[in-house]
Amino acid sequence: MNAIVIGSGLSGLTAALTLAKAGWKVDIFEQAEEAGGVTQGCSQQGFHWDYGQLNIEAIGANEPVGEVLAALGVLSKIQAIVDQREYIFPDFTITTPEQYRGLKWRIDLLKHQFPAEASGLDKYWKDYVRFTRLLTHARRMEKETGARKIAAQAKFYLALLPLLPMKDWSAEKLAAHYFQSEKLRCVFISILADLFTPPSQFIGLGIFALNTETFFEKRMPSHLAYNAEMLHLYSIRGGMAALVRAFVDELQSNGGVIHTGCAVTKVTVEEGKATGVIDQAGVTHPADAVIASGGAKELFCKLIDPGWANPGFIEKVQKIPLMDSVFMVHLGLDMDPSPYLRTTSTYFYGTYDVEGEIGRARLGIYHEGASGFVVHFPTLVSPESAPNGKHAITLYTICPDRLASGTWEVDKERFAGQLLKYAE
Repeated sequence: MNAIVIGSGLSGLTAALTLAKAGWKVDIFEQAEEAGGVTQGCSQQGFHWDYGQLNIEAIGANEPVGEVLAALGVLSKIQAIVDQREYIFPDFTITTPEQYRGLKWRIDLLKHQFPAEASGLDKYWKDYVRFTRLLTHARRMEKETGARKIAAQAKFYLALLPLLPMKDWSAEKLAAHYFQSEKLRCVFISILADLFTPPSQFIGLGIFALNTETFFEKRMPSHLAYNAEMLHLYSIRGGMAALVRAFVDELQSNGGVIHTGCAVTKVTVEEGKATGVIDQAGVTHPADAVIASGGAKELFCKLIDPGWANPGFIEKVQKIPLMDSVFMVHLGLDMDPSPYLRTTSTYFYGTYDVEGEIGRARLGIYHEGASGFVVHFPTLVSPESAPNGKHAITLYTICPDRLASGTWEVDKERFAGQLLKYAE
């Protein structure tokens, strides 16, 4: 059996390697000159940058993503480094203490900052533990079989019961349930800016997952409470390109072939079944299966003759909104920023109005960095990301795909300068 995979990002590489290890002959077609897609990052003058802070959750040896990578033979080829993030708000900071202060250090810090909210913070913590227990049972449930699986399912639903009243809440409602202060609510919902999703439109219980306490304190153990295990956040030594190289190496050792600089122009279909692809040179490559890891619009409206699909389905595909954007500035530094940046990912917020800022961005209004940005400092864990004695950092912030006034091409230099001013 042979398969063709279109696109060599992590999803395409994962699919290709899974099939190759199952005995399939696999060819990947990648239009860029290197494998990896967005996760390849970019390089210049000895510096290497990821496209933003591409930290990965749960790639430890006994964690869900790590178990997948281990099964694929990739985990042993990379160095995963436990990492954390810090928040800088206009009036206060959430920065990791020099000495480890236990599981509830962040809750204790917030009680000091917001003494009137102590009761709400205690309620939040109680439900955070419950939610972590729920996720723990869910992960165990996936692995078990037979009677053990039934027992795991029973434990899962028992853990779910106290959280059921919140299942349809938005993040905005959940935060307001615990906290009166807009500033304190922002501590827990500000991360939604990364997802370009207003708190009023994001599932409330997801806030617990996005605020896993280990993400803010890498020294914290996984064990939170009885039947409640937390996952960790990681950076990869050498950046995401190191993960791509590990996938490519393992794929090629299993007979997989990657055709870089070779775009697919058509997916051939016979009797409703994909039968292969035609590349940019007009060569037809037959296949028993075709897997696309690119955009849905490109696949169903360009590569596949739309006549093969239900018109209603094509209409839905065409209405898929464009992915929202980030504005990014990559810097190579002669100075060492480590006295000012203590972790690889530092979030600087200039506002507490997450809902309003995302709404304005969706209207094409760009804040130019005034409302917040992230600084990614890869050389803190990957010194090879810069020449000896130098450092790489990336500044990025969310922005509209299309500006209400002006264009990115005309204004990008001015916007870059403005973002640098805010960072300084």
